[in-house]
Amino acid sequence: MPINFSHVFFTYNPKSPFQSNALKDINITLPEHRFVALVGRTGSGKSTFVQLINALLSPTDGYVKIGDYINHPEKAKKAPKDLSKEQKKAWKAEQKRIQQKHKSKDIKALRKHVGLVFQFPEYQLFEETVEKDVAFGPKNFGDSKEEALKKAHQALEEVGLDSSFFTRSPFDLSGGEKRKVAIAGILATSPEVLIVDEPTAGLDPAAAKDAMALFQKIEQAGTSVFLVTHDMDLVAQYADEVIVLENGQVVKQCPPSELFGQDLTQYSLQNPHVFDFALRLEKRGLKLNTASLRNVDDLANAIMEAKK
Repeated sequence: MPINFSHVFFTYNPKSPFQSNALKDINITLPEHRFVALVGRTGSGKSTFVQLINALLSPTDGYVKIGDYINHPEKAKKAPKDLSKEQKKAWKAEQKRIQQKHKSKDIKALRKHVGLVFQFPEYQLFEETVEKDVAFGPKNFGDSKEEALKKAHQALEEVGLDSSFFTRSPFDLSGGEKRKVAIAGILATSPEVLIVDEPTAGLDPAAAKDAMALFQKIEQAGTSVFLVTHDMDLVAQYADEVIVLENGQVVKQCPPSELFGQDLTQYSLQNPHVFDFALRLEKRGLKLNTASLRNVDDLANAIMEAKK
């Protein structure tokens, strides 16, 4: 599902003392069927950016096209005050034409195709059993109870929760298990795009590794995955492409290897540990090929190759 931002602006609390310009003239096309990381300092606009993709927010100006769906401002612009009566009439006609041009399919249906996993999705659990919680999404989009439960069971097994979990209360599970249930609730709707916001926050290393392996498996099966994170090690290990936001604007869109290995302090980012170590080795005279550097094993291979 192709995604295109066209002259997108977003302002919180417009025309008030608390007005904040979160996004400023974003023009970007997001790749399909890729694992894309979205990074930037706190307040750079990452969460606003992804909430526009599944229409939790609508742009203040511009539009976001997601497949056949278009997320545009909820209200047409007001005509400038200095226009004549005839000019205002022409202005309103043009605004109506633009609104019709950007008229989308039911925006609710968009959320069946674009799933958003929040930073702590387990806080969204509410049903009395795990299977009912996961089946809620498919039922909400029109599936019968039987079909919704079938999809729920498949999604739960996909995230590593077998039938012994189906009738348990989600509130009796561990933190990692609750998060798997919440993720299964998104996967049960078979989204074409999956957005995950800081998915490893609060997880122990083993649970974090399992979560990322699951997202990688989902991407390899054909779903576009967008990862919002501050963890540059995750970006290096899993992402095919990285987008850097700074002050509400896209300042970089490139493969991770082109971003890492340079001074990232201007974006309040750090190089992944493997890149940082590679840079230290290069300062000592060992020239390494970092183009395919993702993890410790890649670093070890690069060192051996350089030694030859």
